[in-house]
Amino acid sequence: MGKTWIIGVISLLAVSATWSLETGYNHNISVISNTSPFLTSTVPLGLQHGVIAARSEHFHLGNNAILKCSNKTWSEMIYTIWKIQLGGIKCQISSSNDNQNLNTCNDGKAMLNTSRGESYLQIPGFSKRDEGIYHCESVYKAGSYASNIDVSLIAPPNVFAWLEWEGNRQVAVCLAEGGKPAASISWSENWNSTSTTTLNLDGFNKVESRLVLPEGIATGNLTCTVIHPSWEEVHMVTPGIVIPWRLVIISVGTISFIVAILGCLYFTRKHPCRISPKAPQSQDYVEEVEPYASYIQSANLIYNSSAELFT
Repeated sequence: MGKTWIIGVISLLAVSATWSLETGYNHNISVISNTSPFLTSTVPLGLQHGVIAARSEHFHLGNNAILKCSNKTWSEMIYTIWKIQLGGIKCQISSSNDNQNLNTCNDGKAMLNTSRGESYLQIPGFSKRDEGIYHCESVYKAGSYASNIDVSLIAPPNVFAWLEWEGNRQVAVCLAEGGKPAASISWSENWNSTSTTTLNLDGFNKVESRLVLPEGIATGNLTCTVIHPSWEEVHMVTPGIVIPWRLVIISVGTISFIVAILGCLYFTRKHPCRISPKAPQSQDYVEEVEPYASYIQSANLIYNSSAELFT
């Protein structure tokens, strides 16, 4: 009997342990804190062995960027947290199936749902200030998922190509400016070329490739090829002759001066200056004085005649 009792106890303990393993989630700890619901994530014990991934995403300037943490729908979700670090500034956006939501970013970023109920983070009008590390944690009924996403801006460069003289040798120059990330430049001819990449203060790249041309070579078929992730096709540019601005300014100034002189000579010949002789002195003053003199003379005659009558 003693042995039978011991065997029964051992069998009961084995069944109890088996039941505990099959039930799975009966011993999970709480997911949500009552005091600070989403500032720290607490994953249930049964979900700690989820998927952790790292990836990078690029978005065009001004476009609405969409980031997905997982493809699970809200019918399966427990909560999703986005922890964002942009230039030393941290913020958080989170949502749960019991409507305990949080958004400390306050810059237009928001968590939305697709028509199928999939959660995603929307970044309106993507710009360089939205570049950074986006960490997401998604916990659902059958597991968990976490990812670190390196989000950056993608912008196409402006491409220019020209020919110039460097001492006594001719050089072809190809420039891809304002791109992010930096563009790649190559030439149709395998001559001596050098490329330099400069990161501007605004965070965009400037790539310049200079190709030294052999003496007396024809440049009609010479092209530079520019490749950038924002383009589906490569850009091919043929360098043309560029006249220096100083020479253009001197030429325009000289031509303007010659045209002004010719215009002045033409105007002078069509409208010559005529010098008139000095006009004779007017007689109006004499004519104005004569009546007064005649009046004095008449008055004297009358006065003399009257004096004679009384003498």
